[in-house]
Amino acid sequence: MKEIGGVDIKYLAEKYGTPLYVYDFNRIEENVRKIKGAFKYDEGRVKIYYALKAFSHPVLIKFLKDRGLGFDCVSPGEIRLALECNADRKDIIFTGNYESYEDLEFAYKLKVLINLDGINSYLRLRKIGKVDFISFRINPGKGKGKYEQITTGGEKSKFGIPYEEAVEAYRIAYEDGIRRFGAHIMVGSGILDKDFFPSIVEHFLAILKKIKEQIEIEFEHIDIGGGFGIPYFDDKSELDIGYTGSKVLEVFNEKVGEYRLGKPLLAIEPGRYIVGNAGYLITKVCGIKKSYHNFIGVDAGFNIFARPALYGAEHSVCVYNGFDKGKIIANICGQICENTDILARDRELPDLKEGDIIIFTNAGAYCSVLSSSYNMRYRPAEIAIYNSKDHLITRRETFEDYVSRFCSVELEGKNGKDEGTGGNA
Repeated sequence: MKEIGGVDIKYLAEKYGTPLYVYDFNRIEENVRKIKGAFKYDEGRVKIYYALKAFSHPVLIKFLKDRGLGFDCVSPGEIRLALECNADRKDIIFTGNYESYEDLEFAYKLKVLINLDGINSYLRLRKIGKVDFISFRINPGKGKGKYEQITTGGEKSKFGIPYEEAVEAYRIAYEDGIRRFGAHIMVGSGILDKDFFPSIVEHFLAILKKIKEQIEIEFEHIDIGGGFGIPYFDDKSELDIGYTGSKVLEVFNEKVGEYRLGKPLLAIEPGRYIVGNAGYLITKVCGIKKSYHNFIGVDAGFNIFARPALYGAEHSVCVYNGFDKGKIIANICGQICENTDILARDRELPDLKEGDIIIFTNAGAYCSVLSSSYNMRYRPAEIAIYNSKDHLITRRETFEDYVSRFCSVELEGKNGKDEGTGGNA
């Protein structure tokens, strides 16, 4: 691998340093075009809300807003960031979980659409103010994800109202005089099975049918979440998004009509699909060790590339200018003082030397947003490439950035006791 978006990788490493996140915005643009086409976005019955938690950067928010996307936010901070990037309030969804009173009050005052995580969430919201529209997140009793840790539906999930209790949630809201309703699910992430999405939509709509049968309501907004996957290391094929969109729309239109659910807008929340394959992490080899295993040490650790340690996730690895040397089997590790700081295991690699450049692909989603400064290894710079031009969008973190949050306090007393009180309360 030599280029990203038409720009030489070695040039980027030398200009900006490593480790370095790089995003190909032309690819992001193409991903948006593909998902719009798959779900017939231009017909006006589908709304796309980008899942901001995947990669939350002002440059990206403005880029997607200009292409007609809304934003799925999971915290007041994400809502505020979207608004400060001039997103319209009507194009923002707040889908929190175990929302605090302050979370709900923030979303309520800004009049964004809220997907409530539970009946208690509604009871808290009711104390804040009167609403005329309610949408509940429903756990449909099943889920799927590339890893167990990112499966968000089913009995092990902390999210949403169990579907058996959904009728009661809507009944309470109906008895409070609410007549406008939405419904939401999000059952997992990183899914490549094209037949899963039509199947889970049919299951979801059957749940809404039972609600409709017991409470005579219609739905204005039915949100099926995201979860559209991208291929990572060893995945054999990518998701057929064209087939997925077509079949989801077919099931949706048929069942909404059959169950008399109203004339709802279909909402989707892609995050990974839009940015995942557009991101790259450029690293440099710092040390090579032949121990009980072969280790290739790079200047990025799990503090800035957490998915391998967090999920056991595996990313494809490329070496600048290809694999044209002898080959070894090695683990790629970082500089963090934890034995879990392994970024790739048992990979076939060229016979590398210090200073060589290694690139982790598909690093656009749930990578930089999980970064920390653990071990005081600072967060990297980020680069956007668009039309073969590179732009610095996040400067590299510094020691001064890290210590700027510390407060200077002189603690009084000795041996843990305040001399002024003799240690007594």
